[in-house]
Amino acid sequence: MGKVIVVGSVNVDTVLMVNRHPRVGETIFTNKLVIQPGGKGANQAVAAARAGAKTYLVGLTGSDNDGKRYRKHLVNCDVDVSHLGQVDGYTGSAYIVVDSRGENSIVVDPGANQHVGDDQIEAVRQLVEPGDVVTSMNEVPTPAIIGALEAAKEGGATTVFNPSPWEEDMLRLVEMCDIVVANEFESQQLGSENHSIAMTFGARGALWDGIFAPAPAVKAFDSTGAGDVFTGTLCAMLAQGASKEDALTVAVHKASHSVTHQGAQIWTV
Repeated sequence: MGKVIVVGSVNVDTVLMVNRHPRVGETIFTNKLVIQPGGKGANQAVAAARAGAKTYLVGLTGSDNDGKRYRKHLVNCDVDVSHLGQVDGYTGSAYIVVDSRGENSIVVDPGANQHVGDDQIEAVRQLVEPGDVVTSMNEVPTPAIIGALEAAKEGGATTVFNPSPWEEDMLRLVEMCDIVVANEFESQQLGSENHSIAMTFGARGALWDGIFAPAPAVKAFDSTGAGDVFTGTLCAMLAQGASKEDALTVAVHKASHSVTHQGAQIWTV
């Protein structure tokens, strides 16, 4: 039984529920404002822990109250935070607008996440063992991602990367990974014929190495973090020895049900 090591971001999300997204230059009213735990790294770590894997989150929070609260929340979610560091300043944040169809747009302020670096790479090197799954995403600095993936490969782990938020120069990171979790847009940029890509299709399901897992029919409320739930669950299933088909199926189902409620996570503190 391997473990999951997530090298990634911790954000506090401010979610604005609206009837529709505003046009450029337009002001609209929100129906509801919610502050909730987020960040692609933390979302994936919580999803992996919920799927039964021993899970470490390697990253940084700020020294503010948000960071302290988040750390307690992660412990309550059975995520190991022994390698989640702290820097002076504020914890990362994201501002999310969600419309009546559950579609979202997101603006991220990295905060402490932008300082993830050598200490976190060394943490991966200390933790990783053969059979583990190490995953990262594009919400922490590229040198940290490269170093973490190299350390993971040296330690015999399976490496996973989620190229989100998308940037043009993703190929080097993608080529370092055993599995790339990408949506339709990202897959098109990377070349969807690549068998390492686990391609997600939102409400339709996901495709990986010729295996298609359809998504169950659900009523979408908020799609924020659904891709992170998919990735974290996929990593957990693989770390626990599941086949590609079983891992993909469970990941699709968990992600699908995550859109029926607010956000990928709910505060436990």
